[in-house]
Amino acid sequence: MDDPRSGTGATSTTSRLALVLTLCATLAAGACGTETARTGAQPDRQSGAAQQPSAPDEDGAGESPSAEPNAFAPGILDRLGSDPLGTQQPEQGEPGPLRSDSAQSASAQPEAGQPGHGAARPDAAARSGKERGLRFRPSVSGHITSLGFYRLKGDRRRHAARVWSASGTLMAKVVLPATETVGWQHVALPTPVAVSRNATYLASVSVPAGVPFAAKRRSARVPGYATVSGAVGPRGRFPAKALTQRRFRVRPVVTPAASTPSTPTASGGFPGAGNTGVPEGVALAPYAGPMTVTAAGTVIDARQITGRLVVRAPNVVVTRSQVNGTVYIERSGSLTMSDSTVDGGTSQDSAVSQSNFTLRRVEIVGARASVGCDGSCDVQDSWLHGQYMPAGSDWHGDGFLSNGGSNMVLRHNTLACDSKPTGNGGACSAAVALYGDFAPIRDVTVEGNLFVSSPAGYCLYGGYDPAKPFGGQASNVRVTGNVFARGSSGKCAVYGAAAAVAGGGSNVFTGNTWDDGKPVRTP
Repeated sequence: MDDPRSGTGATSTTSRLALVLTLCATLAAGACGTETARTGAQPDRQSGAAQQPSAPDEDGAGESPSAEPNAFAPGILDRLGSDPLGTQQPEQGEPGPLRSDSAQSASAQPEAGQPGHGAARPDAAARSGKERGLRFRPSVSGHITSLGFYRLKGDRRRHAARVWSASGTLMAKVVLPATETVGWQHVALPTPVAVSRNATYLASVSVPAGVPFAAKRRSARVPGYATVSGAVGPRGRFPAKALTQRRFRVRPVVTPAASTPSTPTASGGFPGAGNTGVPEGVALAPYAGPMTVTAAGTVIDARQITGRLVVRAPNVVVTRSQVNGTVYIERSGSLTMSDSTVDGGTSQDSAVSQSNFTLRRVEIVGARASVGCDGSCDVQDSWLHGQYMPAGSDWHGDGFLSNGGSNMVLRHNTLACDSKPTGNGGACSAAVALYGDFAPIRDVTVEGNLFVSSPAGYCLYGGYDPAKPFGGQASNVRVTGNVFARGSSGKCAVYGAAAAVAGGGSNVFTGNTWDDGKPVRTP
């Protein structure tokens, strides 16, 4: 045991004191190191664990998760507190009053007793989050009716979304409610924002620090606009900085201005109000027969039919009749319908479907799609228009639709896909929509039809789409002698007259013109 009076004991005491002072200095250095590290990894408000910094934007800043080792010693965070700078504020759906950068920085201060107490942190505003979005140019004049945001797993926050002019004027803002659902979330704007074709606008979402966000390096092809670049800026402010290598997953829904196509009439040479549907003067009696037809050769004439008519028998005839409902032809049956009207109402199915039918001088309105076909469908001298699209839905409507099949004829019809976009992703796809989803599109004749200008993506989508399971096998698709009405967009639909038309071999696209007589080029 050391004698407290001896020199050895005094030296030992001095050494211990020096060791304590060295340890204190080490701990102080660790705390300072923590302040430096905290600019890259901000502690989580609830758990005290550090949120990892993001993959960088082009300027080296960002908030999406990535891996980086913790830079400070164990226990230091617990002593400093989970959010010593007070910069990670909870999102309330709207970022609150906009403040200047200096005001934001001045409000972010360390705890009392920490280095720099009372002084502004120059990086505090950056850690509070970013305004992320994209610059875009509408392909048509019209209105932005809603904004969409792709929500990643782990993002359960409410967000504020905005529309800006190119000069930074705030044109609209809306709250995207909190949800745990991953994927696209759309919210309608309280008042649609008028936009002009080819002018530049910005759409953005406020993303708090530490919240994951979705981005792509390439622009997706989306109806209604072309992407110019990504955009980023301080959260809640105009995202003035353009990013050429990143497009954030924000999606404005652009609705074209209402087109005013002329209603086809008999005098115009195409089917319309005067030469399709139940002939004038025909008196209709209520239909009292079975709604599922099983007797071959059944004839239904001059009847008012209400409900879903199912045809299971061959050689069924419906003429001079009105169907308030849908008509479904099973593979065992066949139907010839003429001089009749089918109103599919609010059905999510096609008004007339599915195979082995012939339509002559039939007007078809309502339902999600006018006609659905998976084989042996012959539609001539008929009028397909006025499809049903419920408000706020995400339905994709069509005029004549096939998801795969063969032996289809569309000749001398008036074809429209004119249900209005919903602002939630719901819209018409095409007046003639052929997709190789379940079988190849083969042996199709589209000849001498009038394609009415409408707010669909295209007027004709021809079935050649290698991204579909059978989309690369379209064959003997002949599109000849059709007239495409330009309408207010100048190109029949949002993107153009026709797309996905196979070339070469037995596939033909020729003799098609605009309504002003100029030729429509081969897609």
